[in-house]
Amino acid sequence: MKMVDLEKMRVRDLIVYYLRNEKKEHTAHRDGIIEFVRSSQPEHVKKGRRTPPGLTSLLSKLKKEGVLSTEGLEKGYYGLAEEFDEEDENIEIPPYSVSLEKDLINYLASDPSQIEKGLELKEKEYDTKSAGRIDLLCTDKNRDFVVIETKKGKESDKVVGQIQRYMGWINRNLAKNGENVRGIIIVNEFDEWLDYAVSVNHNIQLKYYEVKFVVRDALPENPVSEKF
Repeated sequence: MKMVDLEKMRVRDLIVYYLRNEKKEHTAHRDGIIEFVRSSQPEHVKKGRRTPPGLTSLLSKLKKEGVLSTEGLEKGYYGLAEEFDEEDENIEIPPYSVSLEKDLINYLASDPSQIEKGLELKEKEYDTKSAGRIDLLCTDKNRDFVVIETKKGKESDKVVGQIQRYMGWINRNLAKNGENVRGIIIVNEFDEWLDYAVSVNHNIQLKYYEVKFVVRDALPENPVSEKF
């Protein structure tokens, strides 16, 4: 697993990394963002207590670009914009985060029956164009649509609104023959808020995955190793 070298990241990527990985609700006060960026700079910058020039202006620029949002937040607070928080290929994401989530999607797409018996993949990373990109769009044994959203690590209840939006789009645009639409959220860690949010929506199910690393002296049934 590749570690993240914060000192080599661009300032805009540091801001995104901080909100996405360090803050549970993906929001933080401007002063906290500035302090994180400052503390992540090379040693010669930290000693001078200098903040990268134009950081306040950069925050405003990222807001205009749709990366950050202040909607519904107290003055001075910024959060990741909802659409950007799902996926944005123009911003560099820490390598291990991309790898873990993409690997999980690919793994589940190879055999959706691991999630639920009878599931069949309709399309991986289905692009709705107007409502966002669905990690896995499947159909179940009854030929009803199943929207699956995967999230790395611990996730806030914000994902419930996201998957509901996807389900609404599928219901309006693809479920033309009376098919039902339901959702499955797959996360790694328990979150009480997320559990509360899902508990009152019977069309959304919460599931958990585990990551397991095994260290071996050699690969099983490795003919090269058997010679020595």
